[in-house]
Amino acid sequence: MLIIAHHNISNPEEFWKLAKEQTQHLPASLKIHGVYPSKDTKSGTCLWEANNVQEVQQFLDKQTGKFAKNFCYEVNVKESIGLPVIKLETAFAN
Repeated sequence: MLIIAHHNISNPEEFWKLAKEQTQHLPASLKIHGVYPSKDTKSGTCLWEANNVQEVQQFLDKQTGKFAKNFCYEVNVKESIGLPVIKLETAFAN
């Protein structure tokens, strides 16, 4: 399934440094499709693929919870606009 993660970041420098490190060593069950930081880097949105929302939420809270409040939810793929075809195919496979 596709999952959106919103990040409300209290320490942008540390958060984004850690995010770059952690995305290089993700668990096999997690895949990140996109990272979209705000211009001021105090917030961000990421598109993940995982078996469930809790898996992403727990990973993010454990890794970045010191520097951000993370809010995750499942993407409604059928109602989405602009998802690349490969992501739609992957999302429908679950």
